[in-house]
Amino acid sequence: MNEQRVELDLSGIHWKMQKIRPGQGVIEGFHTMPSEYQGTFFNWSQVQVPGDIFTDLQRAGEIDDPYFGRNFGRAKWAQELEYWYFTKFHAPAEMQGKKVSVLFEGVDYSCEAWLNGQYLGAHEGMFSTFEFDITRSVRFDEWLEGCNILMIKLDPPPRNHGRVAGRKFCFGGDYMPDVVPFGIHRPVKVVATGETAIKRTRIESVINGADAVVSMEVEVHNLSADPYEVKLNATVAGENFKIATPITAVATTMIAPGANFVKMEIPVKDAQLWWPWDMGDQNLYEMEITAMAIGEESDVHREIFGIREITLEMNPGYTAEEVEFPWTFMVNGKRHFLRSSCWGGPPSMLYGRNTDKKYEARLAMVKEANINNLRIFGWHPPEVPYFYEQCDRLGITVWTNFSFATQGYIASPDVLWPAVAECADIVKQRRNHPCTVMWMGGEEVFFSGAHLESDNKLFMEEIGKGVREVTNVPYAIASPLSGTYGQKLGYKPKESTHANEHYYGAGAVLMEEYYPAQDHCVIPELTAASAPSVDALKRFIPEDELWPMGLSWGYHWADIDILKTLNVEVFGDERMGSLEEFVEATQTAQGMIFQYSLEVYRRRKPSLSAVAFCHFMTHMPDIKWGIIDYYGNKKLSFDYVKRAYQPVLASVEYERRRWKAGEELNCNAWIVNDLHTAFEGAELAWEIRSKGAVAASGKTTVDVEADSGRSVLPIQWTVEGETNEMFEVALKLTATDGAVLSDNHHTLLVGDHDAIKTELKERHRATCETMDRHGKSYFRYFPEQMQFD
Repeated sequence: MNEQRVELDLSGIHWKMQKIRPGQGVIEGFHTMPSEYQGTFFNWSQVQVPGDIFTDLQRAGEIDDPYFGRNFGRAKWAQELEYWYFTKFHAPAEMQGKKVSVLFEGVDYSCEAWLNGQYLGAHEGMFSTFEFDITRSVRFDEWLEGCNILMIKLDPPPRNHGRVAGRKFCFGGDYMPDVVPFGIHRPVKVVATGETAIKRTRIESVINGADAVVSMEVEVHNLSADPYEVKLNATVAGENFKIATPITAVATTMIAPGANFVKMEIPVKDAQLWWPWDMGDQNLYEMEITAMAIGEESDVHREIFGIREITLEMNPGYTAEEVEFPWTFMVNGKRHFLRSSCWGGPPSMLYGRNTDKKYEARLAMVKEANINNLRIFGWHPPEVPYFYEQCDRLGITVWTNFSFATQGYIASPDVLWPAVAECADIVKQRRNHPCTVMWMGGEEVFFSGAHLESDNKLFMEEIGKGVREVTNVPYAIASPLSGTYGQKLGYKPKESTHANEHYYGAGAVLMEEYYPAQDHCVIPELTAASAPSVDALKRFIPEDELWPMGLSWGYHWADIDILKTLNVEVFGDERMGSLEEFVEATQTAQGMIFQYSLEVYRRRKPSLSAVAFCHFMTHMPDIKWGIIDYYGNKKLSFDYVKRAYQPVLASVEYERRRWKAGEELNCNAWIVNDLHTAFEGAELAWEIRSKGAVAASGKTTVDVEADSGRSVLPIQWTVEGETNEMFEVALKLTATDGAVLSDNHHTLLVGDHDAIKTELKERHRATCETMDRHGKSYFRYFPEQMQFD
């Protein structure tokens, strides 16, 4: 068989870059310079593709590390210029006589391209792929370092997200530096095929008992000027498991010039299904499709996919007046409770610092933390395909928001329809990954009075129409839906809420009073924050600002007053004795808040079907969210989430964290089982641990039903100790074979519940007063820095 597809990946360090005033590059004729040795190019900066402007400028010595201190502010000049990237390449001899194109998998944000001085075209949109036909302009001569020169001009990045809605990730917000990342962030490839080229496939599955039907829609391009007959041969085999005989199918049809869509179906006997990691195996199939035209092979396309069905069902326990939309995720007909986290990625918002190894390491930690779903929320970009590939293999499902967040968008035709097209293209690139379980329109787009006057609802509805045309994976309109302004737009009161007010309103309400009061089908976001380790802080905070805290803490998103207040709520004091003490306290407080809130919501199943904390990590060095830091190191809070997210959870329910000495502690032991496996005759043991010893204990036998949650045992103890002393309520669930199903404990305090409420409310009042006096920027923590002689 003569396989016609030939690919040349231009990724790597063999690129150079020059910056210049906008418009001046064309005047200088950068695009006309030939590819033979040119002195002009010798002193251009050596750069890397994929990458980003700021990383390339740091590599060239033109800026200092933008992540250190407040260096981003000193590098803002970089986004006022245009950048010219070029590379030289030899076209493989095997490409001669074929149709040749240059394929861009992602350029952020807008660009123009030339090959050998010939203008190829322009493109806008960070996420959409695009390509140009270079069949007539590519050369096959043997010149020094390559006879082809590809020149790409990057325009200065957009500064108003409303103009590029959905086509670039949201670069403004309460935790973003005032810069706009941009660059050639995905690979650039030269691709050659015969007259027939396979561009994309859409693969869907229908399960019928032990069997399945795999349906395909193959996008086939006729690159000639005439119609002709094409024969598509499809072969399906196991990719990570073996099947006895590959499954085949054939389709023969006439195709017109341009894009054609050919549908095929393949019955699969004894289908090996793909499941989330806590529900079954991650079986993957490989599809190979060959296009034959005029008796010759013209192109071949390979795709990895999984056989699985995703549907949504209504959550039980709510009336039609409370909930309109279904939120229970069903995978292959079984409930998939989302123990989720907002992802917070990519690993770096400066794309040139991302690697496959970073994705692999961080996603391995996601699974280690017992997380079975990641929510990519609207402040961050939909992830690169490699992320979804790894989630396929790890069994981590993914809920992806498009890049609309907390802004009011106006639906002028030049903004709305390109946004709809971009979102559809995002889905097309990722729709065959079995890990995808939801697409969502917007993040906090029904969040204010200004949003009521915007076209946000129209945007979300039109995007939904576009997405539903290209995938069967469910689409949800936005998150949250049930806030004040969402309800004013007609959404029901108990769909979804972001449970962030405990953090942002630190001191206004205790965690044990706030989280149980949120009654919704899903909690897509709840927030707590902490500082990374002292060693991590030293990597991005200048030494003279480490302790006492300096301006760079605020620049890296530290909500200093909130962190102090939450330390008081959790421990009884600010823990400001040293940098080490403060850091450890913030991480522990974050973990305890997450553990408490996540367990509250897990005990709500099945009326509540998903909960996500914010975030797993963040995309620059910060003093805010993440249970791992920017450098990939676990915080102390990691283990608290890991315990709260055990698939089988022995959970402690209590109405308050503080109990006076001599009071009778009353709490309840729950068993929550997200597995579809029952455990009869399991042993539940409990202990009260106080002052380093076991103060009380007990045990009982319980039958743990599959996919269930219930209260199984009251626990009582007469509280002992001094104010702010801590004690633990510990639970351990063991199966009849001795396997530990769950090991968990909660830390409570000896203290006065009402007194701490009064103290925290006063702290909240003082925090609000500080913001009123000095503004919301981080300078409110250092008002003296606003004064100059």
